[in-house]
Amino acid sequence: MLSFSMRALVTGGHGFIGTHLVRHLLDGGAEVRCLVRSPGRPAALEGLEVEIVRGDLRHTAGLADAMQGVGEVYHLAGLTSSLTRSAMFATNLGGTRRLLEAAARAGQVGRFVHCSSMSVTGPAQPGSTVDEATPCRPLTWYGESKAAAEALALGLAGDVPLTVVRPPGVYGPRDQAFLPLFQAAAQGFALVTGRPTKRYSLIHATDLAAALVAAARAEATRGRVYFATHPEVVTLLDIVEAAEQAVDRQTLRLAVPESLMRLIGRVVDLGSQWTGRSSVLGSQRMREVATGDWACSGQALARDAGWVAEIPLVRGFAQTVAAYREAGVLRA
Repeated sequence: MLSFSMRALVTGGHGFIGTHLVRHLLDGGAEVRCLVRSPGRPAALEGLEVEIVRGDLRHTAGLADAMQGVGEVYHLAGLTSSLTRSAMFATNLGGTRRLLEAAARAGQVGRFVHCSSMSVTGPAQPGSTVDEATPCRPLTWYGESKAAAEALALGLAGDVPLTVVRPPGVYGPRDQAFLPLFQAAAQGFALVTGRPTKRYSLIHATDLAAALVAAARAEATRGRVYFATHPEVVTLLDIVEAAEQAVDRQTLRLAVPESLMRLIGRVVDLGSQWTGRSSVLGSQRMREVATGDWACSGQALARDAGWVAEIPLVRGFAQTVAAYREAGVLRA
């Protein structure tokens, strides 16, 4: 196990995954610094002993200050939706370049963990899983931008000790992407988008936070790419049934053809052009929702970092629903 300065810099620390990572680092005794664009302390970090540093990945201002005395960097910030491909690349690729260059100039960073995504590979063939040897065939601007950021990061691995971690679908307390699934189930219905037998890998955000830190602190992970996922592979029907169990209600299951999902994406795109605001329900996202199996293997990270996800789907969904209800966003 490597030994670094106990100060960690987190970008995107006030986001869904970032808040779980920040808490995990604090629980482990690290000093945590978060890079934020807006003045003041983000509400998601209230009550946490976190140092806030102003900076914007779209520019270099603030990045040198953020790197001072840092032993670990966890890069989570980025766009998941945008109106244009160029905007997606400007943030996800350009921001990664500027942060890596700042880390290289600082000279004392012991490990830079770049949080990527399974979107870089695209879906698995039916009945199979992707792994680190699978060629990258992203379906979306997001996947393309993350693949480009990975390539850039690995190209600079000689200047900055680096590890890339690719999670699949992430869920857990404070997540917004899975919230509609539980809200619908609590109201008594579930949308089954495409084949009920479609296969998915998922990971609870608490497990992902532990995976990121384990990847940062193992010598064998330097300069390499890993998937971080729970070992169980579940079907779409398994996900629906786990949601029903979590809200303690049987649902009316409504089949939604994949062709309809693509149509919904195009309609949402038209609305985005009108409002000037991108949506995660646009056609880019629907290309992934309406396509193939999204299953991956986490065996390599278990081998090299000794990390294995601990939270299975049923328990994770139950915990997530309890957190939603405590936060008042799920009432039924």
